[in-house]
Amino acid sequence: MQQHGFARNVDWGVASSSADPNPDDRDPTVELLLEPSDYTRAMWPHDFKVAYTVALHGETLKTALRVVNTGKEAFDFGAALHTYIEVLSASKAKVRGLKGLTYLDKSADAKNPAKKVEARDAVTFGDALVDSVYLDAPPHVELDVGTGAAVAIDAGGWRDTVVWNPHLTMEACYDKFVCVENAAAGERVALAPGASWVATADFSVVDL
Repeated sequence: MQQHGFARNVDWGVASSSADPNPDDRDPTVELLLEPSDYTRAMWPHDFKVAYTVALHGETLKTALRVVNTGKEAFDFGAALHTYIEVLSASKAKVRGLKGLTYLDKSADAKNPAKKVEARDAVTFGDALVDSVYLDAPPHVELDVGTGAAVAIDAGGWRDTVVWNPHLTMEACYDKFVCVENAAAGERVALAPGASWVATADFSVVDL
């Protein structure tokens, strides 16, 4: 299978939205739906349904990813939200909430990452490529964007957190964003026939 899977490279359908007739004052919401195709079956021969819901509730962006095994055989999978967040400068950005966690450092060799323990109070950027998978991460993590504010991420169901900044491998733009991605990466999710898995992530801006 291609790197990062296939879900990011295919067209999703719109299952529903709050723009439907008579939305009953719902939060602005859209539900996207992904189902198998010849393209996905060529890489991953399983029957499934994935629904991704995005909603605005007050000042919070709320997301939910639901995977359903619609086939007759069990399967396992990995997943991640590729969350690119704008920062004032990568050198001023910091991720808090990961101290003491075991992580896989993929910066030198993505196929054979070194296992380390995070000793810093905050993960920083700007000096080198950062590509780390923090295992069994806490549900609450904050990205200080360098402006006196942070993006607070509150997750449920997601087991891991990926922190990434490409540094000079993307010299034209690396200084303007940091990825803090909720993920199921360290250990794959197993689903029996008819079973489902749900993970949520809420994003809000907080003052520091």
